Amino acid sequence: MSASQVSRESPGRIAAQLRLAVPFYLGLHAPRVWQRFPEGQAYAARGSSPELVRALVALHRGDRRVAGGAVEVINFRCTRVTPAGSQGSFFVKEFPRLHWAHDLERRLGCSRVDRAWRAGHLLPRLGALTPRPVGGAQFRAGDGAVIEYLATEWIEGASAFPQLLNGLERQARAGALRQFARHLRRWHALGIYLRDLVKNVLVSQTETASRYWLTDLDGLHPIRWPDRRRVLHHMSQVHHWVGPLESAEAELVCAAYLGETHSPFAQRLLAALTSASTAPA
Repeated sequence: MSASQVSRESPGRIAAQLRLAVPFYLGLHAPRVWQRFPEGQAYAARGSSPELVRALVALHRGDRRVAGGAVEVINFRCTRVTPAGSQGSFFVKEFPRLHWAHDLERRLGCSRVDRAWRAGHLLPRLGALTPRPVGGAQFRAGDGAVIEYLATEWIEGASAFPQLLNGLERQARAGALRQFARHLRRWHALGIYLRDLVKNVLVSQTETASRYWLTDLDGLHPIRWPDRRRVLHHMSQVHHWVGPLESAEAELVCAAYLGETHSPFAQRLLAALTSASTAPA
């Protein structure tokens, strides 16, 4: 199914959207075990424990009284946490309360952490790779505001997709772009649309294949179907991270995504990928 077909009203589109939206909004396949602590509450997925999540959040916040371990700051709200004695690392992201609507979303069970938790359990069932959700927490800050946290597994050896591209020779980059376009086509056929998709893709490589992982799933809204305007937005993101592509590279990306390069929409994609300035999204 091509992107141009997916973007039109069709039984295939409706079925894909229902497969994603119904379990997502009902919170199916995303069980959690809650536990209260003096500073708030934490929950965990099957195979983990709220105590582990509490320890991860404590380390993320710089509180080593609860648990020991190593913390690597990725940015001001994201860390890589390795508890003492652990066999692996975890990714912990903080979701602060920025305005009153966040309190309402949290009470309704649809906060950014709730959306990421549901998506992290659902998307692998549809065939899209995501880091496994470990657990989440709701703890209070010094001013009394509730701050939410999400912990997922750490994908060892993975690189952000733009970083991977920038480190490749031109021929290898063309191959990576073509692979990415195939995954993008597949995600869009499933109804998966993340506005900042390109920078939220991790790539892990083996000797025989590359694996593409979707991250930052709090931005997933199944009602946002990847129509042509949104496809162009994603292509403009590729343009932003890697710069204008040569015509041959752009045609490989377009052919892998659409299956052709001659339709009017394909020509718009080619223009977005090869222009000197970012195409309109």
